[in-house]
Amino acid sequence: MADKVLVTGANGKTGRAVVAALAKRGATVRAFIRKAEQADALKAIGAKEIALGDMAAPETIAPAVKGCTALVHIGPPMHPDEKAMTENFLRAAETNNIERFVYYSVMQPLRREVPHHARKLEAEEMIVESGRPYTIIQPTRYMQHLEPIWKDVVNNGVHAMPFNTHVKFNVVDLLDHAEVTAKAATEDGHLYATYELAGPEALSQDDMAAIISEVIKKPVKARQIPLDEMEAKARAAGANDQRIATMRAMNGHYDHSGFRGNANVLRWVLGREPTHYRQYVERLAKRDGLI
Repeated sequence: MADKVLVTGANGKTGRAVVAALAKRGATVRAFIRKAEQADALKAIGAKEIALGDMAAPETIAPAVKGCTALVHIGPPMHPDEKAMTENFLRAAETNNIERFVYYSVMQPLRREVPHHARKLEAEEMIVESGRPYTIIQPTRYMQHLEPIWKDVVNNGVHAMPFNTHVKFNVVDLLDHAEVTAKAATEDGHLYATYELAGPEALSQDDMAAIISEVIKKPVKARQIPLDEMEAKARAAGANDQRIATMRAMNGHYDHSGFRGNANVLRWVLGREPTHYRQYVERLAKRDGLI
């Protein structure tokens, strides 16, 4: 049977990257989304089928899973019902005898000081104990966190994040993560594996600002955004109390611990060198005609 893969959270940043990566590998992608108006954009990047549903409504999940060989579950970011939603898809996978259940978790879920890490850890345990064939993907912080602030960085010369400027992160290109996820959903040899996927360099905000400055040939400095300022912006954007509390906990944790990891697993699964931060910044700069 040809690969037919259901991707949940398909309209999110991660979901769209995974849909495109799966389509590139020749899989038939069924995109699980909540709103019909999102369908055309997903079809444009490779989705062949659309399933409308709600992760909290099992009755909409069962028909979406039917006929698929694999399921990539990408839950809503920082959602308090992560475990329950994951269980809904896990049960549907069992009923439909899904061959591969690929779960998009987070790197180092044992960092239980961060609420959404703790919830991912609970979901991972449930998946492992379920007896279903699984692969767990553990992504770290994306290089793509630069994109929402890219114009400000270029125009104002300030790279601002809500943690100190010297703590280190092994940031990773989302496109590399999506490629690994697509491999896990379609290739043999990835079942019962947990892949911790860190980028190839440990970089601080100061380091990132320096690289951006070199690429765009314009001074860029790093700035720490106070958590109260971050919260005010999040509330203005419509974030609820639960999400804000999670964001404060996460960024407070980053402030004292950073987010370090090792790129060997990512390098091995990709079969090539992962994207380096300078390459990613050059990609953005070329896109915008800055170099």
